Amino acid sequence: MAKKFNTLDVAGTPVYVGQGVFGELQEHLSSKLATKEVIFLLADENTLEHCYPQLIAMVPELEKANKIIIKPGEENKTLATCEKLWNQMAVEGANRQSLLINLGGGVICDLGGFAASVFHRGMPYINIPTSLMAMIDASLGGKTGVDLYSLKNQIGLFSKPAGVYVWPGFLTTLPHRQMLSGFAEMMKHALIGDAGFWKKLTKIPMAVVTNWEDHILTAIKIKSKIVNLDPNEKGIRRQLNFGHTIGHAFETYSLRNDASPLTHGEAVAMGMICEAYISYRTLGFNHMERDEVVKNILLNFSHYKIPSIAIDELVEITHYDKKNRKGRLMMTLIRNIGDAVDGQQCELALVRESLFRYIDFSRHVPRE
Repeated sequence: MAKKFNTLDVAGTPVYVGQGVFGELQEHLSSKLATKEVIFLLADENTLEHCYPQLIAMVPELEKANKIIIKPGEENKTLATCEKLWNQMAVEGANRQSLLINLGGGVICDLGGFAASVFHRGMPYINIPTSLMAMIDASLGGKTGVDLYSLKNQIGLFSKPAGVYVWPGFLTTLPHRQMLSGFAEMMKHALIGDAGFWKKLTKIPMAVVTNWEDHILTAIKIKSKIVNLDPNEKGIRRQLNFGHTIGHAFETYSLRNDASPLTHGEAVAMGMICEAYISYRTLGFNHMERDEVVKNILLNFSHYKIPSIAIDELVEITHYDKKNRKGRLMMTLIRNIGDAVDGQQCELALVRESLFRYIDFSRHVPRE
């Protein structure tokens, strides 16, 4: 019988995508189970309720795994949470031969990967992403990390998971807002690397998309092509950061100021609006394509309102972006839809200008 999944390689990690991935996972677990090594499963309260029952129905052996449960949300992606993980793993006899399974979205994959990678100087981990964002981005490529106060991903390292198992069935557990968050990252993948994929994504609203497995595969292929050329982000991998410099500023600002903070994808969507404008001002990104990008983002995402007095704080936050070099703000921008350019120096005055233009946007496409 043909295997009901696709296998891709992302920076040396096998990534399995499709309905039959958990048969492959059982094979992966067989050696750990045979030697009675300790297996841990990290989840948050939401994935424990909605995804864990589906997982153990297909992989019943994992019911015996030592569960570590944390509270959901970016605000819990901290060293303090890692310390709780390390303490529990130590008490329950974890060692370098143990295995951590990360069952969750981007926060779980980032935090769990980091915690495993430094525990006993490195224990293996695998990712089972449950959100669209994690399926196409956060679980892939070996970036792990936690936030420092409200600043995104300030502490981390590159560490490859032993495997990633993408089961699209988990998407049925997601609220609309979380699907939108992943869709923003999917739009970014298209904008930096595949104009044809962009046309597919913008042909119909996200709410009526049904062929998610095909879209997931396409998005992973775009990311794998880039990451495999530059696993440790020395150059071209920075293209994946389009929308993220200003997007992370929006996310940090929202975490500081909002009772219900922006999701990562919502923040990146707003960041892409600003960075599309900067691309227009600096790289000659065609104004019709710029307007198309803004229009299609605002067709799917509500415009996040900020007061003009917030602009100084947002600009200040960009100073802490990890891509900056020697005090200079560096961005990935786009020349055309599907054609990204990394390592572009950007003056703070232009960031400020893009934010003022952003404030003027509602659901109408900006015009000169």
